Amino acid sequence: MDPILIKELLILLAAYMFGSIPFSVLLGTKIKGIDVREHGSGNPGGTNSIRWLGKTLGLSIVFLDAFKGGLIILLVRFGVLELSFIDPLLFGVVGAIGHVYPVFLKFKGGKAVAATAGMLVGYNPIWATIAIIVFFVVIRISKYVSIGSTSIPITMILLSIIWGVFGIQILPSLTTGSFWIHEIPYFVFMLALIVFRHQSNYRNIRNGVEPPVKWAQKKAA
Repeated sequence: MDPILIKELLILLAAYMFGSIPFSVLLGTKIKGIDVREHGSGNPGGTNSIRWLGKTLGLSIVFLDAFKGGLIILLVRFGVLELSFIDPLLFGVVGAIGHVYPVFLKFKGGKAVAATAGMLVGYNPIWATIAIIVFFVVIRISKYVSIGSTSIPITMILLSIIWGVFGIQILPSLTTGSFWIHEIPYFVFMLALIVFRHQSNYRNIRNGVEPPVKWAQKKAA
């Protein structure tokens, strides 16, 4: 087997292991003495961390979780790492999978939203900015984080198609070849993963028991 391919496969494994690091549990128990898995939704993700660990620590955890999907891609964008065989986006996907199914938490992790956003920041900061704006607009309208979270991969897919069909080139691309092969499958997978992980939230919204976002409620009032 080609040694370069072996190196990239090892980096792929490292991306999963880094994604598996449970920052919410580690920092929550160490700094606040709180295990977020024992509170609220029981999910060791960003939203539950903000609710139970406070905005400062919670947002710090969201930032770290975003790196799970974006770190390797950022290294590629800044020329620190060169890839010959594997698409950069796959490293983001694998990092997100590590977050959702972390080996260190018996494969019971978060919902991949921050990792997906981080992946997009590394891959295309312009798309990330648009997706984050859409995320907050959707939350403002729907009042639910889960709905806003679902909008992120949908926005990614739409932007990839628009950029690809019209040949828009603002930033240097990290991939070569058809966007249908090197972008869309990864974004569709992330959409499927996020939808799958938010099924309980959708049911709660339908049953009227999902907690809405307070700032969206206040502005709506």
